[in-house]
Amino acid sequence: MRKMKKNSFNTGWLFEDEASGRKEQVTLPHDAMINTERNPQMRNYFLTAGFQGSRYRYTKTFFVPEEYRDKTVILEFETVYCMSTVLLNGEKIFEKAYGYTPLQIPLTERLRFGEENTVEVIADVPKEGYARWYTGGGIYRPVNLYVGEKDHIRLYGVKVTTLSIHPAKIRVDVEVEGEGEVYVEISKKGKEDGAVAADAENVAAHAAAAGTGTAAAASAAVSGGHASLEFTLENAALWSAETPELYCASVTLKKDGQAVDTAEETFGIRTIDKDPERGLLINGVPTFLRGGCIHNDNGVIGVINNDATELHRAKRIKESGFNTIRSAHHPMSRSLMKACDEVGLYVMDEAFDYWYRPKVLNPHRETFLETFREDTRLMVQDAYNHPCVILYSIGNEIPEAGGVKGVRVGKAIVEEIRRIDTSRLTTLCPSVHWLREYLDGTPYLTEDEDEWMAKSPENKEADGKHYIRIFMGAAENLPDSEKGDPYPPTFVKADEDATKNLYPFLDVAGYNYYEDRYEKLHELHPERVLLGTETRGDRIVDTMRYARNHPFLIGDFIWTLQDHLGEVNCCNIRYGDEDTKAYPWISNYGGVIDLSGHILPAIHRYEFAWNPEKHGLYLASQPPVHKGIRPEFGSYKWTDTVDGWTYEGCEGEKTWVDFYTDADSVELQINGKTLGREKVTDYFAKIPCVYEPGILTGIGYDGDGKELYRTEVKTAGKETVLRAVPDKTVLKEGGEDFCFIEVEVTDSEGNRKLLPERKVSVQAEGCGVIQGFGSACHKNAEKYNQASHTTYLGRLMAVVRSTEEKGEIRIRFSCDGLEDTEVILLSE
Repeated sequence: MRKMKKNSFNTGWLFEDEASGRKEQVTLPHDAMINTERNPQMRNYFLTAGFQGSRYRYTKTFFVPEEYRDKTVILEFETVYCMSTVLLNGEKIFEKAYGYTPLQIPLTERLRFGEENTVEVIADVPKEGYARWYTGGGIYRPVNLYVGEKDHIRLYGVKVTTLSIHPAKIRVDVEVEGEGEVYVEISKKGKEDGAVAADAENVAAHAAAAGTGTAAAASAAVSGGHASLEFTLENAALWSAETPELYCASVTLKKDGQAVDTAEETFGIRTIDKDPERGLLINGVPTFLRGGCIHNDNGVIGVINNDATELHRAKRIKESGFNTIRSAHHPMSRSLMKACDEVGLYVMDEAFDYWYRPKVLNPHRETFLETFREDTRLMVQDAYNHPCVILYSIGNEIPEAGGVKGVRVGKAIVEEIRRIDTSRLTTLCPSVHWLREYLDGTPYLTEDEDEWMAKSPENKEADGKHYIRIFMGAAENLPDSEKGDPYPPTFVKADEDATKNLYPFLDVAGYNYYEDRYEKLHELHPERVLLGTETRGDRIVDTMRYARNHPFLIGDFIWTLQDHLGEVNCCNIRYGDEDTKAYPWISNYGGVIDLSGHILPAIHRYEFAWNPEKHGLYLASQPPVHKGIRPEFGSYKWTDTVDGWTYEGCEGEKTWVDFYTDADSVELQINGKTLGREKVTDYFAKIPCVYEPGILTGIGYDGDGKELYRTEVKTAGKETVLRAVPDKTVLKEGGEDFCFIEVEVTDSEGNRKLLPERKVSVQAEGCGVIQGFGSACHKNAEKYNQASHTTYLGRLMAVVRSTEEKGEIRIRFSCDGLEDTEVILLSE
C-alpha cells in the first residue's frame, strides 16, 4: 500500500560550531551547547550556568530520486534552537525565530530530482542573554522527511475528539489534499507491544486479544478537503493518569477505489470539565493535580530529546507520585507528550515565557507579534491527539498581560487555541506582583501603551525606566494601616485591576506563588476555579490541607519537580557566607528529583501531604561535610539530606538526620544510643548528631508516647564494588535509541557508599557510543563528554546511544582500587 512515508532524517549531518571552529559528524537530535566551555565571568551567569551561545551550522547531502518529482515531499524539524535558517542547495527556504515549535517545509518545488541535494541549517544562539535558563542549542529534537502522493492525508491532518464517555463517542476529522473517500478503523492499543489492527478483517480479533472487545470502522466521502466520522464504542476503556488506556485511529485515503495514503493516530478517550463546587473533573471524576514544573533538559545529555529519552524521564516522574507536569516555559515536545500518554501523566502545555516585552535579549521578542498565532497553532497541533494534555497556559509571568495591549494579545492567543481545540482548559501563569507593578504609575490599564509612548519621547523614556524597575524589585508602598496584612486591600484592588480584563476570558484562574491568598481570591470570584500554577514545595503541607476542603483549588505545581541546568541555586541554599550563584554551580538544585533522575527523600513529605491515609517513618541524612551547619534556604526546598548512612572518612563530623512521618514525635538512635527526641511538625522533624558508622534508628511515637514505627538505615559493608544497572538491555539500531545506566559505588549487597567520592572512567565498544556521562552534582566543573567523572554521593549516570550498526555494545566502568564492571547491551 502506498502511503505518506515518514523517513528518519537524523543521520549523516556535518556539524560546525562557528565560534570554536569545531567540526564533527553527528546524529540528531543533537545539543550543540552542552559540551562547550562555560564562562565563569559571564554576565548573569546564574541564568545559564555560563553556557554561551554560538552560530551552529548543520549540513546534510542526500540523493533525491527522479520518482519524487510527482510526489509530495515535506521536511520537518520538530524544532531548532533558536534563530533558525534553512537552506536547500544554497537557497534560503525557511526562517524561524522561536525555538520550541516545529518547522514544516514543503520541498517538492525546490528539489533537484535525480541528483544530490544539500540541506543546510543555521541555528543562531546569542552568546549570552539568550534565555533565563539553559536551553541548549541546535537541532535538539528529531527531523523527518515525509514522501507521499499528490493526493494525501495532510501532515497532522487526523484529529480525534472525545464527544462523550457515557456512551463513549468520538469524532475523527481528516484533512486531505485532493478528493476521494476516507476509511477509518478504531482499535485498542495493546499494553505490551503497542500493536494495532491494520485492516478490517483483524480489527475485532485484535481488540478481543487486547481484552476490550471494542472496535469500529466506517467510511466517508471527502468534501472540500475534509471528512468527518463519528463512532460509538462499546465497553470503552477511558484514559486518565490512573488508567492510561490508548486507542488507534487507522485512516486510509482512497481514490477511485485504490488506497493512496494511510495515517495512524494514537488517542485516548477522556473528558475534561471544571466546577467550583466539585473541582477539576476528568471523565467526571474529581481530580487534584499533584503537579510540578520541569524544564527541557535531560541532565548529562543536555536537551537531546526523543521518544527514548522522554519515556525514561516520564517513568521516573510517574514513580515519584506526581500526576501532572507543566512544561515550563515553552511547548512540550511530542516525545514527552507521547510518554505521558503511555505512563499516565497529565500535562499543562505552555506557549511562551514572554510576549512582546523582553525578559532577556533573545531576538525572538522582535518578531513575537508577527508569529505568536502561528506558534500557538503549532503547539495545539502537536498536542491535539495527546490525552495527557488537559491545560494550555498562554504564558508565564507576563508583566504586560493586564494592560490594554497585553489583554488584546492574551485574548488572541486564547482565540487561536479555541479555533483549533475547544476540548482543553486555558490558563495564565502570572506573577501577579509583576502585573500590578506594570500598571502602577502608567495609563496602560485604559490606554494602549504604544499609543501612549508615541505621544512624546518623554513617555517612551519613562516607559523604559518603569519596565526596568519591575525586574529590579521596586518597593511597593502601603499605608501604615495595611502593613502586616497578609493580603492588603491596596494589593487586592491592584490585583483585581490587573486581572479583570483577561481572567474572565480564561477557563482557569492561575496564580504563581499566591498560596496564602486563595481564600480571598475565592471570596472575590466564587465562580472561578483556582490553580497554583507555580508554587513553593516547602508549603506543600499547608496547600494540601487547604485543598482537601476547597475543591475550587484544582491543583498545585511546585517549582521545580526535577533539577535542571541553569537558573543556578534557585532555592538559595547557603552554608554561611559562600557565593551561591557563581561557577561551578550548574543546576537549579530545586527539585524533588535530581539532575540524573533519582528521587530524593524529600518526596516523602509530599506523599504524606497528598495522602492523609499514609503512615510510616522514613530517615534521611545530611552528608557530614558542612561541619554540622544547618543550611539556610531562600525558598522551594527545606533540606539537603539524602538516602543512606555511609560516609567513610567523616567519622566524628557533625551532621543532621531528617524524619518524615505522621507520628507525633520521633527519637534518634545511633548504634542503640539515644541522641535526641523531637516533636514532628508537618510530617517533618530534624535532629542533630555526629556521624558514626553502624545502625541509624528512627522511632516514631504517638501523642501518648506509644511506639508506632521503627526503621533502620545501616552503614554499608567493608567490601567496595562498582555497580552498573541499565534501564534496558536491548536498543534499536539507527542512532536514535538511548540506554540510561545508573552507576553506583556500593558494598557487595548493593548498599550505596555516599563518601568518599571517586573518579570513575567509562569506555564503550561495539555498536554504541557514550552520549553523556556525569553526576547530579549541582556544583560541577567537569564536562559531560569526559571519559572520567567524579561520583556525587556515590552515583553517576552514563547514557549510551545506539549507532547505525546492529550488534553488541560493551560498556566498561573502571575506578582505581576497584574491580571493573561491564554492561552488555544489544543493538538490533
